[in-house]
Amino acid sequence: MEIYEERFLKLPKTYKKIDLSNCKDKQLVQYLNKRKIDQSIIDYYHIGVTGWEEDDWTWRNRIIFPSYNSNGDLNYYIGRIYKDTDKRTKYKNCDADKSQIVLHEDKIQWDADIYLVEGAIDCIYYPNTISLMGKHLKSNTELYNKLNEKANANIIICLDGDTTINEVKRIYKVLDKGR
Repeated sequence: MEIYEERFLKLPKTYKKIDLSNCKDKQLVQYLNKRKIDQSIIDYYHIGVTGWEEDDWTWRNRIIFPSYNSNGDLNYYIGRIYKDTDKRTKYKNCDADKSQIVLHEDKIQWDADIYLVEGAIDCIYYPNTISLMGKHLKSNTELYNKLNEKANANIIICLDGDTTINEVKRIYKVLDKGR
């Protein structure tokens, strides 16, 4: 008999949703203003922040961008430093297989045009956008499967300026199979 253990992802212990009206951290507010992340974006995407008390120091004082699947369950999150003096790695991903998730799947309207972007933060600015979480779309990923099964409109690829034309063509060819 095979034993199946379902693993539930949890946000960092000190995560709390950001409330700009009560935020005392000037560097956090400055970073959010610079990125044009207002309270409506924070509320829609449940953007939060971790505190200095976080047990794992690598997650301390990071903006947390959580993602939820179509059932509303947490399926991924990314932390980003926001203090200019912080010398740690800028982004930190949770311990989950990103090839097996669709970032912000709970927000996707499969019958409307879908925009594919590289970064997780890129997708908060435009509706119906999915992050590729890099440039690594392959046919064995959950994102590819969902696009192939559910997308009923255009899929528009919007990658960063440093992307080579060959990489764009590769992603297009991956998407151009199936339907």
